[in-house]
Amino acid sequence: MSTGLVVGIVGCGQIGAMYAEHLDALGSHRLICVDADRDRAEKVARSVTFGSVAGSVGELLALGCDAALVTAATTSHPELVGALIEAGVPTLCEKPLAIDLARTEKLGRTAEERGVPLWVGFQRHFDPGFADLRARTVAGELGRVQLLRLVSHDVSLPPIARLRESGSIFTDLMLHDFDMVRWLTGRRIVQVVADGSALSGPELADIGDFDTVTAMVRLDDGTLAALSAGRWQPVGYDVRAEVLGERGNMAAGLTHAEAPVGVGSINTAQFNGYWDRFATAYREQARAFLAMAAGGPNDPAAGGWRDSHDALRCALAAERSARSGSVPVAP
Repeated sequence: MSTGLVVGIVGCGQIGAMYAEHLDALGSHRLICVDADRDRAEKVARSVTFGSVAGSVGELLALGCDAALVTAATTSHPELVGALIEAGVPTLCEKPLAIDLARTEKLGRTAEERGVPLWVGFQRHFDPGFADLRARTVAGELGRVQLLRLVSHDVSLPPIARLRESGSIFTDLMLHDFDMVRWLTGRRIVQVVADGSALSGPELADIGDFDTVTAMVRLDDGTLAALSAGRWQPVGYDVRAEVLGERGNMAAGLTHAEAPVGVGSINTAQFNGYWDRFATAYREQARAFLAMAAGGPNDPAAGGWRDSHDALRCALAAERSARSGSVPVAP
């Protein structure tokens, strides 16, 4: 019999299954799986030590749970998270919390008013390399920051059906980078200039999206950051950040061999995807979330609704810029 926490996994696709694996490895927790596809929920439940299935979030709440992770489709986040918050359940929701600013703020303020912990899945906060880069930058080891360069490229194009529900590449993939710029520097993004193309995935143009994008952002102290993101990088999943300062430069997120992606066989993937590249980060995020749900302190490294709101306002500005020119980020 499980002696750990009772944790709901709401959404049992690839991300939900990954979280279930990490949670199962972290202790004898009972996992209750919820998914619109019951077969998928049952498959995840069978993969863990103490797993069961609930037919809905309402049934999950009736059974009782100490915490919940929401990894379902982005469009369902507001409804699912809203129900969990109303029930007082500490919740970790995959980013973005919502794809519009009003619902993001409503969920966040409701959670604050009710005193319910609400985390958003910015797992890079828990990656050792990114965390070390942030610590050194904030401590001033590099001197005044002059420029940041961030890269986020998937190995292959995700299913179009998923992309239809996750917002544009700016609000889905590059959202992490807008969050990183703020998190690494402690500064606020005030302007975005962006552009995009549909090169390897021309079908994305049919849904008004891109597969390759760039963004140049200006921070409130004048510092610039150059961002790129793409849906197609067969050499390997590629996520990096570099901070250039007055006294030196520092990077995080190079490959296993600490060499640029592409050295060696051009078609040999260094990382297969987010679950591979950020395995340690996801595990540490899950560990911190469980510790908090068990009554521990709220980890300051965790991403909250305000992080999601701030990154989203930048992503939406970038999206508008890519379609119509430079757009200042609204306050």
